[in-house]
Amino acid sequence: MVEEQSSVRMVLGAFLLTTLIAPFIPAQNEPLPPVPDLAPRLDEFDATSRTKIRDAGEQIRLHPRDAEANGRMGMLLHAHQRYEFAEPFYLRARILDPSSFSWAYYLGIIQARLGKPAEASSSLRLATQLKPDYLPARLALAEALRKLGELEQSRELYRQIVQDRPESASAWAGLGRISWQAGEVSEAVENYQKAVERFSRYGAAHYALGLAHRSLGNLDKMQEHFSQFQRHSSQQPPVEDPLLDAVQALESRAGHFLREGFVLREERQYKEAAAAFEEVLKLEPGHSIAHANLVSLYIALRNPAMVEHHYRSAIAADSGLYKTHYNFGTYLGWRGRTADAIVALRKAVEINPFHADSHSNLGHLLAQLGRSMEAETHLRLAIRHQPNFPLPHFNLGRLLLTQGRYEEAVRHLQETLDGEDDGDPLHVYTLALAYAQLGKLERAKHYALAAKRNAVAPEQAGMARDIESLLTELERAAKSHGK
Repeated sequence: MVEEQSSVRMVLGAFLLTTLIAPFIPAQNEPLPPVPDLAPRLDEFDATSRTKIRDAGEQIRLHPRDAEANGRMGMLLHAHQRYEFAEPFYLRARILDPSSFSWAYYLGIIQARLGKPAEASSSLRLATQLKPDYLPARLALAEALRKLGELEQSRELYRQIVQDRPESASAWAGLGRISWQAGEVSEAVENYQKAVERFSRYGAAHYALGLAHRSLGNLDKMQEHFSQFQRHSSQQPPVEDPLLDAVQALESRAGHFLREGFVLREERQYKEAAAAFEEVLKLEPGHSIAHANLVSLYIALRNPAMVEHHYRSAIAADSGLYKTHYNFGTYLGWRGRTADAIVALRKAVEINPFHADSHSNLGHLLAQLGRSMEAETHLRLAIRHQPNFPLPHFNLGRLLLTQGRYEEAVRHLQETLDGEDDGDPLHVYTLALAYAQLGKLERAKHYALAAKRNAVAPEQAGMARDIESLLTELERAAKSHGK
């Protein structure tokens, strides 16, 4: 009897879905998009995946109008998170076989990933018409409609889902997002609460609950949910999705560990992330991306020998990894190996002349060595490529200050502030010094006091004493002017 009632609910939900949302009808004689040229990107894949992709490409060359061949290539690229390349293959498969639920669903999922809610909603409409009871497709369509701004259609679809599947934490969270977006804070709290009751480790829902409780002034509740978010930031409720499982099964073992490493790194689980990337190297010893990520991870784990080892291995595998040169150069700068750091940072800007961070750090190190003209060149390049980047403005301002170019120093130091006088106390203090050199004593005092207010951390005690000394000098100078 329970199974009968569930079937009735699902059929009724499917009927409501088709009456609520206008059906998607594929265009007749829709043109096939061209087959992307993947040859220049094959080196980004592990050896096993490269072979599979080449074989799939050969099948498409031989049978360009075979929906299965095109869809299979889309699945391979999807499995390796190459969504922008997977999309045209899925689109070709969907056009060639418009009755296939799989190709319409995969296409919609990929388009949603690529931030194309209009295209995703069209593809997912077709998918839900072809298979109205497939929960992941219904959830994806509801979310695409929300991102498209169709809040009432999205809300109604999420309501249908929780009626059919009240245990769906994802659907309750979707209702919470819509309530929050519509300014219905109390209703958002109710919906998000139901989501975390159904899946207690739902990180995003806990974060949203924290924001909602803060808006309502419930600070204890806010802290409780923010703490839960910190523990479970990447956890999502499981949704049974055999089609997506089929895609993930195509990922190679090296690809699996690579993806796991990226996820763990984002969660700041650096030791576990390093272990995952080391597993990649057991399978493919020359994997440049794994070596490159291990450079930054072993920097965080304070393991100098492994930093050096993986840097040498990474650039041996691919000398064009400018971020690896940047990370290693910055690390050497921290360790006081200035000359070696400059060599690595020069390589970074040779490979990518537009990388502001590399120019900034290179300029800073050159200034430390007294090579002012070269330092100024790189600091100005950093600012040109990233005008709102405070650090090169500060280092250039400080360099100009040592050269007696006070007016220009002030202009750059002003760029480091948040608002009128808020910012890093060192930046604000240096601006006060620049104004003092210009003889603008009131402005110097204003910024010195602002720096004093901000320099309260124990490690800033030395700077706080310097600020007090500057204020004393400014008072003395003001009295002298008064006489």
